[in-house]
Amino acid sequence: MRLPRPTRILSGILSILAGSFLGQGLIVLSTPLLTRIFDTTDFGLWAVFSAIVSILGVVATGRLNYAIPLPGDERDASAMAWAGIAFAVGTALVIVGMGWAAGGWLTERIGAPALDGYWWLVAVTVFALGINDVYSGWLVRQRRYPALGRRNVVQGASQVGTQLGLGLAGVRPLGLLVGMAAGRLLSAAGLVVGREAVLRGPAASWRRVRAVVVRYKRFPLVASWAALINSAGLQAPILVIAAAYGDVAAGLLGLTIRVVGAPASFLGEAVMGVFTGEAGARVRNEDGSLAGWVRGTVLRLMGIGVIPTIVLVGFGPALFATVFGSEWREAGQYAQLLCLGYFAQFAVAPVSQTLLILEHQGRQLAWDTTRLLLTVGGPAVCAVAGASITTAVLVLSLCAAACYLLLYLLCVRAAVAADRKRPSGEGLRRDSRRAPDD
Repeated sequence: MRLPRPTRILSGILSILAGSFLGQGLIVLSTPLLTRIFDTTDFGLWAVFSAIVSILGVVATGRLNYAIPLPGDERDASAMAWAGIAFAVGTALVIVGMGWAAGGWLTERIGAPALDGYWWLVAVTVFALGINDVYSGWLVRQRRYPALGRRNVVQGASQVGTQLGLGLAGVRPLGLLVGMAAGRLLSAAGLVVGREAVLRGPAASWRRVRAVVVRYKRFPLVASWAALINSAGLQAPILVIAAAYGDVAAGLLGLTIRVVGAPASFLGEAVMGVFTGEAGARVRNEDGSLAGWVRGTVLRLMGIGVIPTIVLVGFGPALFATVFGSEWREAGQYAQLLCLGYFAQFAVAPVSQTLLILEHQGRQLAWDTTRLLLTVGGPAVCAVAGASITTAVLVLSLCAAACYLLLYLLCVRAAVAADRKRPSGEGLRRDSRRAPDD
C-alpha cells in the first residue's frame, strides 16, 4: 500500500482543523454568555469536574483506540474497536461504584463537596469520552479526515447548545457540567449510523477480540498508565489549586482553561489524529522519514500558535475584562502566565504518539511521571510556602514548558533511531550517500 500524496495529507489536516475551529469557536463565542449565566463558583465546580473526567477519560478504552489504526486486517481493527467500547463500559461501572462507596470522602479531599451528587454524571461523561475516542481511532484508520472535522463541529455545537439551554432554564450548575457528555455522545453517533459505523456490522467474536487485545496488550497494561499519569500531570494541578486557593480561584482558572487551554488541546488532538494515521502508515510501509514528519509537524504547529501567544502575553487581562466582564480580569492574568506552557503543549503534544507507535511505552511512562511530579509538585510547593496564586500559576507554566521540550527531544530521538533501522526509506538513503569510511 502506497503512502498518500502530500496534498491529501494537507487536505486531511485542513479538514480537521476547519471542524475544530468551528466547534471550538462556538465554545469560545458562547463563553461571554455563560459568564453572565453562571458565576465563579459554578465555573469552579466545572473546573474540578472537568479535571476528574479528563483524568479518567484517557484510560476509558485502555488506550486501545490508538491501536485501531495498526492491525493489517480490517476484522482485527473492528475487534479492537469493540474491545475499546467494552473497556469504556467497564470504566463507567467502576466509577459508579467508586462514587457510591467513597464519593463524599473524595470530594472533601479535593475541596469540592458540591461534586458529591454528580458522580453518576462523571461516569456518563467518561463513557462518552471513551466511545468518542473509539470513533476517532476508527476514522483515523480509514483516513476519513473530513468526517473527523464534522465530528468536531457536532461536538462543539452540542456542548454549547446544552450549556446555554440548561443555563437559561436555571439549571445550575448541572447545565454547565452536562454539556461535555452531551457533546461527546452526539459527536460519536457515527459509531451507529453512516458509512463509518462500526456497531452496525456483526460484533467481533470473543476469540478475535481477545486475540487483538493480547497482541496489543502493552496499550492497556503500559500505555494506559502512562496516559493516566500524563493526564494527571495536566489536570491534577487544577485540583491542587482548588484545594489550596478555594473555589473562586478554581473558577477563574476554569475560565482560562475553557478559553485558552481547551481550544489548544482540542486543536492539538485534531492534528494528533492525522499525525497518528500518517506516522502509522510510515511504520507499516517502511517508507518515508518518521523523524522528518515529527519535526515538520512541530514547526507547523509553532507557526500556528505563536500569534495567539503574543496576543495573550500583551493583552490578556484587558481582553478578559472586556469580553467576559470586569470580575474575570484575574482570569486574563492567569492566561497571560499560562500561555507559554499551553504553547509548548500545543506544538509538541500531537507528536507524543511517536513513542506509542514505536512501542516505547516505557519511555512515555517515564516522561509522564516526570511531568506529573513537576506540574503538581510546583504549585503544591507554592501553596505550602504561602505563595500567591499568580506565583503558583507561573511555576506551573514554566514546569509544563520544560517538560514538553524534553518530550520533543525524546520523540525525535526515537524517530531517528527507527528511520535508521529500516531496510528502506529515508534513513537508508541517507546512509547510502555516506562514504564507506564514514
